[in-house]
Amino acid sequence: MDSAVLTRAVRFFQPFFARECFIDFYGGEPLLAFAEIRQTVEQIEGLSKKRGIKAHYSLTTNGSLLNDDILDFLEGREFSILLSFDGLAQDVSRKKGSFDFLVSVIPKILERPRISLETNSVFTSETISYLSRSIELISRLGVRKIGVGFGHRRPWTSSSLLRQKKEMALVRKYFRSHYQKITDVPWADLGEQLEKAIHCCAAGLNKMALAADGTLWGCFLFPQYFNGSKKIREAQKYCFGDVDTFIENHHTIYPRTMENYAALRMDNFSTPDGLCAMCDEIEECWVCPLAAALTGRKIGRIPALVCGGAKMWRKEKRRLLEQFKKPNQPDKDAAANSLGGFPSQRELRRCVDNLRPPAVGIFP
Repeated sequence: MDSAVLTRAVRFFQPFFARECFIDFYGGEPLLAFAEIRQTVEQIEGLSKKRGIKAHYSLTTNGSLLNDDILDFLEGREFSILLSFDGLAQDVSRKKGSFDFLVSVIPKILERPRISLETNSVFTSETISYLSRSIELISRLGVRKIGVGFGHRRPWTSSSLLRQKKEMALVRKYFRSHYQKITDVPWADLGEQLEKAIHCCAAGLNKMALAADGTLWGCFLFPQYFNGSKKIREAQKYCFGDVDTFIENHHTIYPRTMENYAALRMDNFSTPDGLCAMCDEIEECWVCPLAAALTGRKIGRIPALVCGGAKMWRKEKRRLLEQFKKPNQPDKDAAANSLGGFPSQRELRRCVDNLRPPAVGIFP
């Protein structure tokens, strides 16, 4: 990204920052532009001090470029790191050989208490059989916030959804046997319950995304979704234009573009079975329209298996919460992670070897 464009964007948007704001860096791999990240943080820090603004920074990375110098900078600014790590599916779904590297880099991050670490594991219909063992591995590594998502680039079959349900049952069993309190369970969003409402996409409302080409969007997922796409007319509905054009004409561009974002509400979405507005669970549901569009190819059209998977995920989450409410005694090996210290390298390697599948395979 052109540094001059970045500077103009920071200077324009900084007066609109909330007293406590969040600056997130996404990619691709954002650390390929580490110089620009440093420049942005320094500019925001300098401008924000004058207004008493507290900025929180986060970085989504695959971890491949992390080194001591970068970690020093991130720790100095108290960054939150969202590390893309698919556990035992890492070498299947991502670059082969990256599993061992990330297993070695996670302890280095955890040694820096001013860095908040969360892992994000994405499982597909092909790698869902690795879910429960991956959660156990990441937990044993000492990670206290584990995020789980499901990829939709390839359709989910009924057999893969059945496997997802079985894997979730194993995850619940592991958490229940190793943690005494629900607050100790490292499931990132376990305690976050959506308020019953018709949920809408927050893109553009309280956040904006600056893409590498200098264009502005309501959320970072939109330029990723439309990148290389032939859907030029649809892309224009959600793009606020380039930085300079937006700065000059934001009074007219913003409200006009937000009319399109405002339509991204659950009651405007549909599945092959009908309108989401007619579903009994609509007030409990939120499916990202961009994530669903990766499979359905149309924003707002949610494939049946994506809908079914979301319902199953909510059900399993409720079951885990209910299990911890029961006044039963913890298992003998309970709290092995919540009370114990970080495993030694020998213990960690033994854990990895025990959890690793005998051969890399693809779940049909």
